[in-house]
Amino acid sequence: MPYTVTPLLTGVRNPDQGIMTYQQGYGQPIWLPIYSLLVRGEGHTILIDTGLDEDEAMEPAGFAEETGLTVAPLTEALEAEGVAPEDVDIVINTHLHDDHCGNNRLFPKARHIVQQTELDFCRNPHPLDHRYDEYFIEDLEFETLNGDAEPVPGIRCVLTPGHSPGCQTVIIETATQPVIMPGCCCNEKNFPANGPAICPGVHCDAFAAYDNIQKIKGMEGIILPVHGLTTARMKF
Repeated sequence: MPYTVTPLLTGVRNPDQGIMTYQQGYGQPIWLPIYSLLVRGEGHTILIDTGLDEDEAMEPAGFAEETGLTVAPLTEALEAEGVAPEDVDIVINTHLHDDHCGNNRLFPKARHIVQQTELDFCRNPHPLDHRYDEYFIEDLEFETLNGDAEPVPGIRCVLTPGHSPGCQTVIIETATQPVIMPGCCCNEKNFPANGPAICPGVHCDAFAAYDNIQKIKGMEGIILPVHGLTTARMKF
């Protein structure tokens, strides 16, 4: 059941590396790209995450010159791939922070899939977690999962909490190898070639986040860091 995978760059922020790597990289400015993955195959047009709200799809000064990459609102990025919003029949959210579900409401007729724990927390978040805004998912019906599942043949969702209470890692079967979209916010520095993976810098449970990023690093396939610059050029 091979699928094709195309990353769509929907926005950029510019925090420091410590947002990605726990106790490492604070004060080191980085570009933080925000993606939606367009997945096609088996008669489906699927989005893994919907990126940053189109109204916030800004390109910071110097980003294009430094990286050679261009930001586009999600509908424009889809149009460039020959896809209209009504063509999208499934949306899978790794989690419900604003930069991962910012455009869910553009696809009201799609199946929206998320972990039940994550949906519950989004609707009643802890006061310390400012990344949730129910506006992005209001009026949508969700198909919820309770742990590991294969909601679409050839696409597996693995519960990997820690970054958020119900974040899930999505594994997509392609013609060459599985493509892994981690449920936790990370970039290339979270996955060093040698040694353990580095815990995400933002988490609700550091122990669980650490354990689950080790689990992700050990999975068979190629990892597309959720906020990695290299992800923009990875197409399968």
